Amino acid sequence: MKNKLKVKGFKIAIWSLFVIYLLVLINVILLKDGIAFTMAQYRHKITITQKLSGINYIPLTTIFPYLEGKPSVNIAIRNLLGNILAFSPFGYMLPLLFKRINKIKSIFFVSFALSLVFEAIQLIFNMGSCDIDDLILNVSGAILGFGVFCLFGRVKNRILGLKEV
Repeated sequence: MKNKLKVKGFKIAIWSLFVIYLLVLINVILLKDGIAFTMAQYRHKITITQKLSGINYIPLTTIFPYLEGKPSVNIAIRNLLGNILAFSPFGYMLPLLFKRINKIKSIFFVSFALSLVFEAIQLIFNMGSCDIDDLILNVSGAILGFGVFCLFGRVKNRILGLKEV
Protein backbone atom coordinates (compact mmCIF):
# COMPACT_ATOMS: atom_id res chain seq x y z
CA MET A 1 0.00 0.00 0.00
CA LYS A 2 2.84 2.41 0.86
CA ASN A 3 4.46 1.71 -2.49
CA LYS A 4 1.25 2.60 -4.37
CA LEU A 5 1.00 5.85 -2.42
CA LYS A 6 4.61 6.71 -3.28
CA VAL A 7 3.98 6.02 -6.97
CA LYS A 8 0.77 8.09 -6.91
CA GLY A 9 2.55 10.94 -5.11
CA PHE A 10 5.37 10.79 -7.66
CA LYS A 11 2.87 10.92 -10.55
CA ILE A 12 1.08 13.91 -9.00
CA ALA A 13 4.39 15.70 -8.51
CA ILE A 14 5.49 15.02 -12.11
CA TRP A 15 2.09 16.11 -13.48
CA SER A 16 2.28 19.30 -11.40
CA LEU A 17 5.79 20.04 -12.68
CA PHE A 18 4.67 19.27 -16.23
CA VAL A 19 1.74 21.71 -16.05
CA ILE A 20 3.98 24.42 -14.57
CA TYR A 21 6.58 23.70 -17.24
CA LEU A 22 3.97 24.01 -20.04
CA LEU A 23 2.74 27.31 -18.60
CA VAL A 24 6.30 28.65 -18.48
CA LEU A 25 6.89 27.39 -22.03
CA ILE A 26 3.75 29.17 -23.25
CA ASN A 27 4.84 32.35 -21.48
CA VAL A 28 8.34 32.26 -22.93
CA ILE A 29 7.61 31.04 -26.47
CA LEU A 30 4.16 32.41 -27.22
CA LEU A 31 3.67 35.35 -24.92
CA LYS A 32 7.35 36.31 -24.83
CA ASP A 33 6.89 37.60 -21.28
CA GLY A 34 4.09 39.94 -22.45
CA ILE A 35 5.91 41.44 -25.44
CA ALA A 36 3.88 39.31 -27.88
CA PHE A 37 0.74 41.35 -27.23
CA THR A 38 2.57 44.53 -28.19
CA MET A 39 3.90 42.82 -31.32
CA ALA A 40 0.40 41.65 -32.24
CA GLN A 41 -1.01 45.14 -31.72
CA TYR A 42 1.40 46.66 -34.23
CA ARG A 43 1.18 43.77 -36.72
CA HIS A 44 -2.62 43.36 -36.83
CA LYS A 45 -2.93 44.81 -40.34
CA ILE A 46 -0.52 42.31 -41.91
CA THR A 47 -2.28 40.25 -44.56
CA ILE A 48 -2.16 36.45 -44.66
CA THR A 49 -0.06 36.66 -47.83
CA GLN A 50 2.49 38.84 -46.04
CA LYS A 51 2.48 36.47 -43.06
CA LEU A 52 3.06 33.43 -45.26
CA SER A 53 5.82 35.15 -47.21
CA GLY A 54 7.59 35.97 -43.93
CA ILE A 55 7.94 32.31 -42.89
CA ASN A 56 11.36 30.70 -43.13
CA TYR A 57 10.63 27.46 -44.99
CA ILE A 58 14.27 26.56 -45.68
CA PRO A 59 15.86 24.41 -42.95
CA LEU A 60 19.04 25.68 -41.28
CA THR A 61 18.74 29.19 -42.77
CA THR A 62 18.92 30.83 -39.35
CA ILE A 63 20.82 28.06 -37.56
CA PHE A 64 24.02 28.32 -39.66
CA PRO A 65 24.48 32.07 -39.05
CA TYR A 66 23.83 31.50 -35.35
CA LEU A 67 26.54 28.83 -35.32
CA GLU A 68 28.90 31.48 -36.73
CA GLY A 69 27.89 33.86 -33.92
CA LYS A 70 25.77 36.13 -36.12
CA PRO A 71 24.16 38.59 -35.68
CA SER A 72 25.86 38.48 -32.26
CA VAL A 73 27.11 35.71 -30.01
CA ASN A 74 24.52 36.65 -27.37
CA ILE A 75 21.59 36.42 -29.78
CA ALA A 76 22.96 33.21 -31.31
CA ILE A 77 23.37 31.48 -27.95
CA ARG A 78 19.98 32.69 -26.71
CA ASN A 79 18.22 31.39 -29.83
CA LEU A 80 20.07 28.10 -30.27
CA LEU A 81 20.33 27.02 -26.66
CA GLY A 82 17.08 28.70 -25.69
CA ASN A 83 14.99 26.60 -28.08
CA ILE A 84 16.89 23.40 -27.35
CA LEU A 85 16.85 23.79 -23.57
CA ALA A 86 13.23 24.97 -23.55
CA PHE A 87 12.04 21.67 -25.03
CA SER A 88 14.44 19.33 -23.19
CA PRO A 89 12.16 18.89 -20.16
CA PHE A 90 9.33 17.99 -22.54
CA GLY A 91 11.30 15.02 -23.89
CA TYR A 92 12.28 14.01 -20.38
CA MET A 93 8.82 14.20 -18.81
CA LEU A 94 6.71 12.62 -21.57
CA PRO A 95 7.86 9.03 -20.92
CA LEU A 96 7.43 9.57 -17.18
CA LEU A 97 3.79 10.55 -17.70
CA PHE A 98 2.76 8.42 -20.66
CA LYS A 99 3.82 4.78 -20.86
CA ARG A 100 3.20 4.64 -24.62
CA ILE A 101 5.52 7.56 -25.31
CA ASN A 102 8.76 5.73 -24.63
CA LYS A 103 10.55 5.67 -27.98
CA ILE A 104 12.46 8.34 -29.84
CA LYS A 105 9.95 8.18 -32.70
CA SER A 106 7.02 9.06 -30.43
CA ILE A 107 9.03 11.83 -28.74
CA PHE A 108 9.83 13.20 -32.19
CA PHE A 109 6.19 13.28 -33.31
CA VAL A 110 4.73 14.69 -30.10
CA SER A 111 7.38 17.40 -29.77
CA PHE A 112 7.05 18.22 -33.47
CA ALA A 113 3.27 18.56 -33.06
CA LEU A 114 3.57 20.86 -30.02
CA SER A 115 6.22 22.98 -31.69
CA LEU A 116 4.14 23.20 -34.87
CA VAL A 117 1.14 24.37 -32.84
CA PHE A 118 3.31 27.05 -31.21
CA GLU A 119 4.61 28.21 -34.60
CA ALA A 120 1.07 28.29 -36.04
CA ILE A 121 -0.22 30.33 -33.09
CA GLN A 122 2.63 32.81 -33.54
CA LEU A 123 1.77 33.09 -37.23
CA ILE A 124 -2.01 33.39 -36.84
CA PHE A 125 -1.96 35.85 -33.94
CA ASN A 126 1.10 37.87 -35.04
CA MET A 127 2.92 36.95 -31.83
CA GLY A 128 6.34 36.25 -33.29
CA SER A 129 8.02 34.72 -36.28
CA CYS A 130 7.26 31.34 -37.78
CA ASP A 131 10.43 29.43 -38.62
CA ILE A 132 11.26 25.84 -39.64
CA ASP A 133 14.50 26.18 -37.69
CA ASP A 134 12.54 26.67 -34.47
CA LEU A 135 10.85 23.34 -35.17
CA ILE A 136 14.25 21.71 -35.70
CA LEU A 137 15.71 23.16 -32.51
CA ASN A 138 12.62 22.41 -30.40
CA VAL A 139 12.44 18.79 -31.55
CA SER A 140 16.20 18.44 -31.03
CA GLY A 141 15.73 19.69 -27.47
CA ALA A 142 12.98 17.17 -26.79
CA ILE A 143 15.11 14.35 -28.19
CA LEU A 144 18.00 15.52 -26.00
CA GLY A 145 15.70 15.43 -22.96
CA PHE A 146 14.59 11.93 -23.91
CA GLY A 147 18.24 10.91 -24.24
CA VAL A 148 18.90 12.15 -20.71
CA PHE A 149 15.82 10.22 -19.53
CA CYS A 150 17.16 7.03 -21.15
CA LEU A 151 20.65 7.61 -19.73
CA PHE A 152 19.29 8.05 -16.20
CA GLY A 153 17.22 4.90 -16.63
CA ARG A 154 20.31 2.90 -17.60
CA VAL A 155 22.34 4.33 -14.71
CA LYS A 156 19.52 3.55 -12.27
CA ASN A 157 19.25 -0.01 -13.60
CA ARG A 158 23.00 -0.55 -13.24
CA ILE A 159 22.99 0.78 -9.69
CA LEU A 160 20.05 -1.45 -8.78
CA GLY A 161 21.51 -4.40 -10.68
CA LEU A 162 18.50 -4.68 -13.00
CA LYS A 163 18.75 -5.99 -16.55
CA GLU A 164 18.27 -3.49 -19.36
CA VAL A 165 15.35 -4.07 -21.64
